[in-house]
Amino acid sequence: MRTIDAIRSWTDLAVLIEEVAQESWIFRGEAAEGLALLPSAGRVGTYPGALRRTAYRLEDERHALGLFKKQAAPHVPHRPATDLEWLVIAQLHGMHTRLLDWSESILVAAYFAAELAGTRGDAVIYAVKNLRLVTPTEEADPFAISEPGVYHPPRLSARIAAQRNVFTVHPDPTLPFDPPALVKWSISGETCARIKLVLDACAVNESALFPDLDGLARYLGWRYRWGRL
Repeated sequence: MRTIDAIRSWTDLAVLIEEVAQESWIFRGEAAEGLALLPSAGRVGTYPGALRRTAYRLEDERHALGLFKKQAAPHVPHRPATDLEWLVIAQLHGMHTRLLDWSESILVAAYFAAELAGTRGDAVIYAVKNLRLVTPTEEADPFAISEPGVYHPPRLSARIAAQRNVFTVHPDPTLPFDPPALVKWSISGETCARIKLVLDACAVNESALFPDLDGLARYLGWRYRWGRL
């Protein structure tokens, strides 16, 4: 992985946007630097204080998706056509899956990097390009995938459209994702707060990225908390 200069101001971010605008990168924002790019399904039992210490098992991951498909049906307005589409919906709503969320927008990634405004130290934006695309066969059975790939989902929810979501699918969720083409830009903790304010002025905020009542309420709560109503 190649590390590029840190982002220390909104101007640095704007310059970076110009540099990457001509190529087809995908971006991911992390609120803390130093965390491995690891799908949540591979983190089971690794959290401090976790009650479960069982190692990752493929059959558990398959079973979890099966339960989700059965129980989520009343809450899904448009029934997903493939298991990979079901995994996307599950991922968006917090289930542990073999997916990692990315965005085609560096501004969206910057929001998620700066979301906690430096409370965890420096944040980071990851970027990667030229990854292979998931095949239609793999969409039907994402558990049979043999190497990581990028999946561009249909607009299954307003959130996918708002966040310009794409996903990487990982055959072994316990292995950190670190392809040769991966790059990152760190953002200092004090810069995160300033960038978040500028992003809000550009209408990149929780209400826009989570276009539902929960997102609106959290966004207004943030503005109330910081005296920005």
